[in-house]
Amino acid sequence: MQARVLILLILGTQLPFLFQAFHIDDRIYLRVADNILQTPLYPYDFRISFEGMGAPDGASHSHLPLVSYYLALLKWVTNSESEWVCHLGFLVFPLLAAWGFHDLARRYVRFPLAASCLLVTAPGFLVSSHTVMTDVPFWSLWIVALSRFLRVRDGTASRWDWLIWGASLLGTCFISVLGAGLMLLMLVCLFLRESGAPRISRGKALLVLASPLLLWGLWYLRAYLHYERFLLLNTALHALGRDIYSGWIMGEKTLSLLLNLGGTVIFPLALWYGLAGRVGARVLAVLFLLSFVPFYLWWEDWTWSQAFLFSLFLSSGVAVFWRFLSGCGTDLLSRRDWRWLPVWLWFFGGCLACLLMYYSGSVRYSTLVAGPVILLWIASLEKRVKEAYLLRNLVWLGVVLTAAYSLTIAHADYRFARSYQRAAQEIAQDYGHEGKTIWFTAEWGFRHYLEREGARILERTEVGPEAGDILVKPVLASPWVTLYDSDEYLDLLEQRPARMNTPWRILDPSSHAGFYSTGWGMLPVSISGGKPWEWFNIFRVKKPYDGPVPEPATHW
Repeated sequence: MQARVLILLILGTQLPFLFQAFHIDDRIYLRVADNILQTPLYPYDFRISFEGMGAPDGASHSHLPLVSYYLALLKWVTNSESEWVCHLGFLVFPLLAAWGFHDLARRYVRFPLAASCLLVTAPGFLVSSHTVMTDVPFWSLWIVALSRFLRVRDGTASRWDWLIWGASLLGTCFISVLGAGLMLLMLVCLFLRESGAPRISRGKALLVLASPLLLWGLWYLRAYLHYERFLLLNTALHALGRDIYSGWIMGEKTLSLLLNLGGTVIFPLALWYGLAGRVGARVLAVLFLLSFVPFYLWWEDWTWSQAFLFSLFLSSGVAVFWRFLSGCGTDLLSRRDWRWLPVWLWFFGGCLACLLMYYSGSVRYSTLVAGPVILLWIASLEKRVKEAYLLRNLVWLGVVLTAAYSLTIAHADYRFARSYQRAAQEIAQDYGHEGKTIWFTAEWGFRHYLEREGARILERTEVGPEAGDILVKPVLASPWVTLYDSDEYLDLLEQRPARMNTPWRILDPSSHAGFYSTGWGMLPVSISGGKPWEWFNIFRVKKPYDGPVPEPATHW
């Protein structure tokens, strides 16, 4: 019965978005998948161009290629590149996450079905599951691997549990090197167990934990021999070149993490009630007012609704951290109760990864720790509310509120992605018949659909457009400056606004929304302040470029 509920819930929240347009970084993984179909042993063996800069290959891309191999398999089996085919194929990952988390939740709470429902309807998880990026596959395999590992650690694992543990751990690590964090978590939990737990073969478990090291060693050794460089070194240098450990960026990422935890895991007011208690609720109310009043009075470009969301998300995120430190942390450190150790390590390890491993804050990154937050929220309610009927209704009320809240955000993201698909098709239809080349400087889904329409990317130092050609530059979708960006070479033909008839904003500097990156705003989601969020500047090229040509800018 519980399995049917989970499957129906996942289908109900996924199938309406089956035709969602590709957007954000979907294009990158689809491009790698295309190359895998040509050269399966070297998925990144093609020239890349990103944000106007090129590189001879994509091998120093930060993610490993398992997700692109899966996309290539889908394309090969179906002989289709349609959005619905890829999204349908990716339904397996929310199903895996729900299955694994249900098994995990049974160890910690009395409502494992509600916990799993909260996970798959959490705003960060639900929105990300409508993409073909690495996030949801990574989280799903992480959860499955951890659930099987805890069975192994407790001495209750079957042979199938061992096999699933090993396969999901390898899968996690072949998506991202952040899988090393999961390996470290398991290593600590292997040696710190509850008293009275049955003995297990630690040697056998250590062999499974070491298997990703062999996988990485073989992968990077083969890559070194082929590309004649250490790929991870280039990746690290690329990250350091963006000054990701400066005080300002670290502070920005910390604030973003708090806002994301408070606004994109559980409906924020339900989070307040579950974690705060009477005294804590008063403290959070004071924190809310202390953050809301300055924003509302001093920052003129913040509307009252945006300031309200900031204060609500911030106070909710602080409540999450406080409960992990004061509740879960106290049991671990003072009472040596190791039962919650995996959850505690999962939460703080994931938070540390958000601060140290990424360029900016993003809901995509912080959703890694949604599982621990959900478990702590339900466990806190169970501890405070003793009447069974009231407790069950409160837990399921949290699920219903979270699902409704998440679906409105997912719909906004659907419209956000669709606006770029529509704009690319309309621009190609309006200007493609003139017999001139359409050039563009853009990323995300806008680039994917412009290329599908036959448009060409114009890199920062590239010389190519001729008189009469068209150049399209968005305002939001990662444009860049080219050699043609002056009145000498371009005539502005029109500024075409993007259309999106929903008040929620996903990425919008004027609304301070930065769901996918704090580069566009601090809030994970926001409400429109009435200003345009995106428009497309369409130029006609006056003449070929005849100035000096600098050295091409490259990523590595």
